[in-house]
Amino acid sequence: MKTRFLFPHQFKKLGWIILLPSLVLALLLMKDVVAFSWLDVKVFAMYNPPFLGETEQSFGITENNIADEILACLLIVGTLLVACSEVKQEDEFIGKLRFESLLWALYVNAALLLFAILFIYGLGFYKAMVYHLFTLMLLFLVKFHLELYRISKVPAYEE
Repeated sequence: MKTRFLFPHQFKKLGWIILLPSLVLALLLMKDVVAFSWLDVKVFAMYNPPFLGETEQSFGITENNIADEILACLLIVGTLLVACSEVKQEDEFIGKLRFESLLWALYVNAALLLFAILFIYGLGFYKAMVYHLFTLMLLFLVKFHLELYRISKVPAYEE
């Protein structure tokens, strides 16, 4: 089955090459295990609300460490390339599997969001929302590839 919105299969490997290191580095950065102080640069800010006595700097230049922005962009590009690249033999069954995995990820993501809204407060809620930016795509990747692995282990029907 040929779909208009999937990347060719070759992009999947590039996606994994981008996704895995950026995911590890992003988790290490969020846990303050690594720091990239050499990425402290002046950037244009459309909106930068005051925080802990700082002044608001909207539509102006501000100092920022851009490591999280770079890693977030790499995570988005990597997950899109992996999730939206064709498998070797894309057919209707794989398309159905892809759709069902996406629905499953959407439902689990919504449940996680409801849980965070009801039970996480303050700065913890902010951190949960940062993680939540990527959970839909990551849940889809895990579910879709687990299903692909599961069907690869089922012996083909023989007459």
